[in-house]
Amino acid sequence: MTTNEPTDKVGILTKLKSVKHIEIIAAVALVAVFLLGFSIYGAFKDDTSVKTAESGEELCKQISDIVSKIDGVGKCDILITYDGTGSYEIAYDEETVTTVTTDSDSNSDRVVENSTTTSSPVIITVDGKQQPLVISEKPAKIDGIVVVAEGGDDVYVKIKIIDALCALLDVDGSKIKVYKMK
Repeated sequence: MTTNEPTDKVGILTKLKSVKHIEIIAAVALVAVFLLGFSIYGAFKDDTSVKTAESGEELCKQISDIVSKIDGVGKCDILITYDGTGSYEIAYDEETVTTVTTDSDSNSDRVVENSTTTSSPVIITVDGKQQPLVISEKPAKIDGIVVVAEGGDDVYVKIKIIDALCALLDVDGSKIKVYKMK
């Protein structure tokens, strides 16, 4: 038994188009699939993944802990200086109001359209406090890094430290200085 495949597809599309509010149903189904996928991803995400630091002090401690484990480094202290502060991209609600007026005189009709757009930040409540919704955060640019390490007088150790910091912080090696701890 053979089926006419193109006719079957057209029949299914016609049936789908006849369903009332199919666009809304499809949008809800798409959102449900997205949320299900996101929750499954969160459930199986590895808890030992890289954790980001909440502050500059915490970042220095995390990096010191890692760098001190490099062969030959020993105990170390790290100081990171920044060029200014980071920035945030805030979500905004925009509302456009369009007014159309018709001006008629004896010779012609003239239509004038005016649009006014207003925007305001999207406000959310977190732990009982209202704050703007942050879409993305851009950290401050690193200005320099100083490392004081027990093995800081060894050239090969210095190279390992600088290489590790360049990889971790995406900073140029010329901004990193390594010294021997007293």
